[in-house]
Amino acid sequence: MSYAPIPMVPGPVALHEDVIAVLGRDYGSGQVESDFMCLYDATSRSLARLMGTTNDVVLMTGEGMLALWGALKSCLKPGDPVVTVGTGVFGDGVADMAASFGCVVEKVSLPYDSTIDDLSIIEDAIRRVKPVMLTAVHCETPSGTLNPLASLGKLKKDLGVPLFYVDAVASLGGAPVHMDEWNVDLLLGGSQKCLSCPPSMSMVGVSDAAWARMEEVQYQGYDSILPFRTVRTDGRCPYTPNWHGVAALHAGAQAIFKEGTQAAFARHEAVAARCREGLAELGVKLWTAPDAVNAPTVTAAMIPDGYTWPEWKEALRRHGLICTGSFGPMAGKVFRLGHMGTQAQPYLMEQALDAIAVTLGK
Repeated sequence: MSYAPIPMVPGPVALHEDVIAVLGRDYGSGQVESDFMCLYDATSRSLARLMGTTNDVVLMTGEGMLALWGALKSCLKPGDPVVTVGTGVFGDGVADMAASFGCVVEKVSLPYDSTIDDLSIIEDAIRRVKPVMLTAVHCETPSGTLNPLASLGKLKKDLGVPLFYVDAVASLGGAPVHMDEWNVDLLLGGSQKCLSCPPSMSMVGVSDAAWARMEEVQYQGYDSILPFRTVRTDGRCPYTPNWHGVAALHAGAQAIFKEGTQAAFARHEAVAARCREGLAELGVKLWTAPDAVNAPTVTAAMIPDGYTWPEWKEALRRHGLICTGSFGPMAGKVFRLGHMGTQAQPYLMEQALDAIAVTLGK
């Protein structure tokens, strides 16, 4: 088995050494161990700190999509009106998810190379539809963008939208997130991106309004969030606890705190800036529009002329660089460099740019 010498995929990322250390330990059963509940509580509070919230944060066993589906199904019923804001595949994908179980969805789909700016079309949709839920994606990884959400959160509050659902899977831990300040009710995260853990855990910040809605909906299923409301009080999880997964999340969060959250964010920003600067020097164009906000965790660039995506991918691999393509209208046109978590390192970015330069004969 070979390992990528220059890992630059936008998740799952290389594991942090502190995460690897805790994964090698032997733990008790969890379900009957008070130590597990202490670990669960400490991890939940650490993630709440990263989310910028005083709300509850629940920890669920399953990759990040578990949180995305679970938050929708726990809070929505067939026929509920929903407004989704999309600047990419995942933002518009939330609309399709909600529609799949009977919600009436108004999809505000913006150009996939842009970020949220003019709120007028969103405000119009909210006033017309009067949604139960407004949704948005913070970091749209297929597009390499980071959506500013403060103004959207204010609009949600001003217009009285009951719930604001935000996918922060690819930004949590790598960029500032302010759940409470942005009036977010469901803040969704995953373990395999900036936290540098295996793709085994999801986390959801839950506001009081979201808990109340879940009590009303009473959704039952593996991805139901409501049963986690009493984990801290009754000491039992709704299914077999993932002690290793929670321990990994705790280690990943503590590694960020040890570095300093602001220092970690600055590191991501600096590596992202060097990525964009280096690509420009090599004549590789970005996918994003000039006025879009580029993500600090992933960069989306145009595949150079003369290459198909499979050809470009294999050419880079021959020089040790492992990256990914994109989805939807970007498929076959865009390649992505993931500089998040353990991969947001200056030396790795220089190696990646060198590999691209050699591949292009520069």
